[in-house]
Amino acid sequence: MEVEGSSKPMIATQAEMVEARVPISYRDQCAHLLIPLNKCRQAEFYLPWKCENERHVYEKCEYELVMERMLKMQKIREEEAKLKQAQKQGSHIPLIPKTANA
Repeated sequence: MEVEGSSKPMIATQAEMVEARVPISYRDQCAHLLIPLNKCRQAEFYLPWKCENERHVYEKCEYELVMERMLKMQKIREEEAKLKQAQKQGSHIPLIPKTANA
């Protein structure tokens, strides 16, 4: 399953996420890393110094997704600014006409 606009593929299936009881808001391209992390957390009684490797890999994946979305939004804003600038220059009608002596 491919997510539109993202370079990362969706690895975990909907059935796997439902079975692992992943909340809907966390069902993104990093859900396949969250499933083993939550299993580890539950097995280790949520001790913060346990499951550090799994947590680091999951958080890195989420960070990369956020950065990808930010870069995409920045490109969209730049394109809109260029379009707006082009429209502004194309439809500019001077209020005072230029004369030969001015």
